[in-house]
Amino acid sequence: MSLAVAADGVTRRFGRRWALRGVDLAVPRGAVVALLGANGTGKTTLLRVISTLLRPTAGGVEVLGHALPAGGDEIRTRAAFMTAGGHAYEELTGVENLRFAARMSGTAAADEDLRDALAAADLGGAADVPVRAWSTGMRKRLELARLGLRPLELVLLDEPFVSLDEDGVGLVHEAVRGWREAGAAVVIASHRVEDATRHADEVVRLAGGRVAADTA
Repeated sequence: MSLAVAADGVTRRFGRRWALRGVDLAVPRGAVVALLGANGTGKTTLLRVISTLLRPTAGGVEVLGHALPAGGDEIRTRAAFMTAGGHAYEELTGVENLRFAARMSGTAAADEDLRDALAAADLGGAADVPVRAWSTGMRKRLELARLGLRPLELVLLDEPFVSLDEDGVGLVHEAVRGWREAGAAVVIASHRVEDATRHADEVVRLAGGRVAADTA
């Protein structure tokens, strides 16, 4: 089986607090995995490790065939991480944020394509408005638009349904279906069980920084 993510005994400590304790995780290419658990169980920390933003205290991680940390640069060109709070430059407009994101990822994107991406996320009317004036839900939609700018082999979503209305939640489900159909692996970390597991091939539950259950 070809794996997008292979984590072996991953641990992560912050001072005296253990966020992850020997986590094993295998995510097949093209699969959707729901990562469930209450707040503080290690979901976000695990995604940050996989996305190369955080080094584990111990254990090994291989992502898209590259071992961390050595393969971080290559992984970042083929994978994307949508954080729970999203990330945007406050003083830039919606289209300027996407233009900058495209440039940083080495993606050639015409202005019309960027505006189309915003319109698809129901942000067309705010394309030229600075993000500082946007709601949290609009910022989450901007993150979805950003992730759609380039082909991806691995998508990591941290609480993607939070702060979104029903239409916004529908956009997330549509995006997950699209990534899966394109052969990308998707990991969805969420406390919203019904939404997180809708497309899941596998469910992994964390409790106290450990894998508590692993069910198909």
